[in-house]
Amino acid sequence: MSTQIEERNSIFINLNNLTFAEYVIVYRINDIFSINELSKFTNKHQLLFQRFESKNQQMNLMFVDSIFANIMADVTLDVFLNETTSFSKYLGSQSKIKLVARKDEDRFFKYKFLNFIHMLLYSDIATNLSSQVKEISNKVYCLKNEIGELEYFSIYEQSILQNKLLDEMKLKINLDSSYISNQEVKLCLSLSY
Repeated sequence: MSTQIEERNSIFINLNNLTFAEYVIVYRINDIFSINELSKFTNKHQLLFQRFESKNQQMNLMFVDSIFANIMADVTLDVFLNETTSFSKYLGSQSKIKLVARKDEDRFFKYKFLNFIHMLLYSDIATNLSSQVKEISNKVYCLKNEIGELEYFSIYEQSILQNKLLDEMKLKINLDSSYISNQEVKLCLSLSY
């Protein structure tokens, strides 16, 4: 599938405190468990992925990969149960979902996450609407570095920015938007810088 490129004047976006996306993911509590508080969950087998609350967001993730929604559901559980805080830390997790041979895992997941980050940065994949899959190449991201200077990341520095976000994008469960209802658990995953 080819992407269309949209050209305009540069749009400058501050990375500091930027929320890239929020996903509410619905799980069913495994029938053998009787749990009624989020704090009582201790392992991934207690929750079974059902769907994303927003069907459009779930469908948009298919532009990354047909199983990327399942990967994000597993990432969300790792963030919730193991306090994983970045995609890089998920790469090193012993409890990550098994999809490919062990020797290919790092390369597989890193490629998928970098592709996803690229789409977060330069398309509308995170919206609650159906994605148009247009690449918006006029975005320039900026960030103050450790010595207070502004760093700029245009489309030409995208690989530098993507690798930076692989390590530094904050993955966090928004507990205010997460809850249990009957045998269903909704977890809200927030992706920010």
